[in-house]
Amino acid sequence: MRFQDRLRRHEPLALACFVVFALSWAVGSTQPSLTWLGVFPNGEFSEAWGISADGRTVVGASRAGGITRPFRWTPTTGLVDLGNFGGGLHSAQGVSADGSVVVGYSQNVANAYRPFRWQGGSLSELPMLSGARWGRALGVSADGNTAVGEIGLGAGRRRAVRWTSSGVQDLGILPGGQDWSAAVAVSADGSVVVGSAQIGGTYRAFRWTAETGMQNIDTLNGSLSHARAVSADGSTVVGQWQASRSSQAHVFRWRAGAGIETLGLLPGGTWTDVFGVSANGRILVGQAQTANGEVVAVRWIEGVGWEDLNVVYGDLLDPETMLLGATAISPDGRFIVGYGYNALTDRGEAFLLDTIPEPSSLLGLLGGCLLLGRRILSGTGEGRRSA
Repeated sequence: MRFQDRLRRHEPLALACFVVFALSWAVGSTQPSLTWLGVFPNGEFSEAWGISADGRTVVGASRAGGITRPFRWTPTTGLVDLGNFGGGLHSAQGVSADGSVVVGYSQNVANAYRPFRWQGGSLSELPMLSGARWGRALGVSADGNTAVGEIGLGAGRRRAVRWTSSGVQDLGILPGGQDWSAAVAVSADGSVVVGSAQIGGTYRAFRWTAETGMQNIDTLNGSLSHARAVSADGSTVVGQWQASRSSQAHVFRWRAGAGIETLGLLPGGTWTDVFGVSANGRILVGQAQTANGEVVAVRWIEGVGWEDLNVVYGDLLDPETMLLGATAISPDGRFIVGYGYNALTDRGEAFLLDTIPEPSSLLGLLGGCLLLGRRILSGTGEGRRSA
């Protein structure tokens, strides 16, 4: 077969390889970056709590004039105030994958928390359970159709709840447990909810589905555990766990079919906490204490372990600037948000860290493309067999 015919036969694959090479060059030629998101005018501080899938929408809260207000940030708009119900403390806690839906909580004029959903510039209160005193929305599904959180019923009673187009759903309590539960995160499709609930006078991490109900996933039998985040498919749950009669608090990872494991500490530290997990459950972000007692933003990578983000990305930090807590991570593990101390402005600020991961996922494709090019040029393989 002539070279031109062989090339034409493999044209679709050749085009795909061109795209792979272009992506590899683009990712490899871009450096990590750190963006401080600032504060509202005359503001005192800001903190980020959620991020969209593409890393271009961040939500959180900023304090100014004695009021902490919820914000939504994009590179083009900066911080945008989402509004509130009249009180003094409000925060955006979660955002949908495309950045169009935000959930959180807002105090009303009676200083009672109310859960909210924001979309298209409009802030609306989510429905409450009968007899509810207060409520907070703390997480939202990727499509924005399911929110989760907690509702206070008075007398120390609290319930984990799930909001959908059908209204508010009480997720109940652990079998044999006390009348207390709280949900903090939900899977991408809204079907798996995680949080913590009281049983036996302590707290246990739970995982809820419509089929199983609320299940205690803590089999380590420590003094307490709290689930903080869940992977996109709901198969991985991460949170904090503390051993009995110990001052050390560890991060745990629970995986369907594999059970629960503790992930250790920074060298010399006494506690670690986690707030976000990647879609595949292999990258975690949170906060930890170092050997010298400092509190820093951290990342855990499967096969690598814990990393202090101030060390890994130290070249991005001005002198005396510190990343104090990593609160959320994009599904692909590339973007991390949180809060820290910005020495240039001398205040606490929300940050957006673009880590630009190494393009390891493209290496296999690049190898295949090189082999394809060799076959086209040499006439071996499929081209020669069909000549």
